[in-house]
Amino acid sequence: MQRIPDKIVTGFFVMVLGTAWYFNKCFVKPTPYNIIIYDLFGNQTKIDGIRTNFKTLKVTNNYILEYQDRFSQYTFSTASEMPVIKKIGYIIF
Repeated sequence: MQRIPDKIVTGFFVMVLGTAWYFNKCFVKPTPYNIIIYDLFGNQTKIDGIRTNFKTLKVTNNYILEYQDRFSQYTFSTASEMPVIKKIGYIIF
């Protein structure tokens, strides 16, 4: 006789915690990576015809290695922005 109320209480808490977890999910917008170009004097510059915006760090680093071979008089570095975190749904306790 005692097992039925225990199962009901356990099921209730599982449903409440599962619902709370589902509505408190966070979505992180992917971080864009940029290549910054410096000339011999350390001034930031732009070169026409090269790609500077990327979605992943690995691809950005590969392009930097390629650009260093092609344009040896310039220095290249990676810059990224802070990710944007968005919450969906709200639960009031």
